[in-house]
Amino acid sequence: MQYTQALQLLQTVAPLISHTEILPLALAQDRILAQDIFATKPLPCFDNSAMDGYALNTKDAGKILRIKATILAGDCSEIALNAGECAKIMTGAKIPHNANCIVPFEAIEGGLNHSKQIIAPADLKEYANIRQRGEEVQQDSLLVPSKTRLNADYLTLLATQGISHIAVFKPINITIFTSGDELKEPWQSANAYQIYNSNATMTQALLKSYGFSAQYGGILNDDLKTILNAFEIPSDVIFTTGGASKGEADFMRQALEKNGAMLLVNGIDIKPGKPIMVAKYKQKYIIALPGNPLASNVLLRALIIPFLLRLNSAIAHYPSYICLKAKEDLKRKARVEILLAKMQGAFVSFVKGGKYGSGEVTPMVQSNALVLLDSSYTHIKAGDLLKVLPFKADFSPQAQDCFNAL
Repeated sequence: MQYTQALQLLQTVAPLISHTEILPLALAQDRILAQDIFATKPLPCFDNSAMDGYALNTKDAGKILRIKATILAGDCSEIALNAGECAKIMTGAKIPHNANCIVPFEAIEGGLNHSKQIIAPADLKEYANIRQRGEEVQQDSLLVPSKTRLNADYLTLLATQGISHIAVFKPINITIFTSGDELKEPWQSANAYQIYNSNATMTQALLKSYGFSAQYGGILNDDLKTILNAFEIPSDVIFTTGGASKGEADFMRQALEKNGAMLLVNGIDIKPGKPIMVAKYKQKYIIALPGNPLASNVLLRALIIPFLLRLNSAIAHYPSYICLKAKEDLKRKARVEILLAKMQGAFVSFVKGGKYGSGEVTPMVQSNALVLLDSSYTHIKAGDLLKVLPFKADFSPQAQDCFNAL
């Protein structure tokens, strides 16, 4: 199966039926909104000054104006200007009646030091430096649609409406297992022929960075009964790392096939990460990642995180790219590949020149983006414009072609 086929297939899976809960805004970061939010008040809710300066009427351009008052932010006084009058005003303060222009202090000779009168500039523009009521958000307009993944900016927007609590979908229940008799936990002693379990830490931390919480179930022994028992735990999604390839000691495929699981993805034609399985087992999903940490990391970012966002009802769940210029030439084999990359300003470079193994860890630390390459793109030239997937990119409601091809 091709990567694009796997991505599209997983994006068509119906979201899991999820219950909702009410949370304060401070606890709603990265959660999925479960209701449409409409504006209860316009934004701004009154005409206010965008700058410190003088409020006046454009009809008084070039005239000597008497300073009638000083208006501070939060001042609720009803002040009206007559012809030949102006008011000192601070940023965010309410615009006085009959004023239709704000002249910043620095545009007036003497600035804010005047106490009695000023000379208005001759060239005044109506509504200059005035934030008009409702110019940003109209009352009763849709503020944030349901199924939006809430970041700090959305939460800030909600707070401007006096909203303190919102309904969000409860996160899907995720459990992580690792498999392999050769594994030891980081807190255990290991001999020279054993491997410390880094995949569980990597998977759990990466999921958390996208707002998912996962419990760790431990290391599974390489036997069929143990794996089958793990599949029965109450969870929406069960991760395993290792056991997805055709090695003699790998029981994952056998466990899935013999127990009626429906294989959705059974290997992907891409490097790294070809041995991956995604299956529907009863009412849950089993995701068997490769045992090599780098391969698992890449597939989590490029394929599985979008799938989990879809399962959790997010409206935006497709990977979304930006375009950057290649910093150097790169010649490569004719194969479909995901390369770890480093974004630097307007350029992107390839970690270790694209030459590393799927079992390495240091390339992950040295990168902050992915570049997906089609088999036709065998020679990248410095300056070529490339589609790049930043590690912390936004997701899109529509499918995007993220592959670079010739």
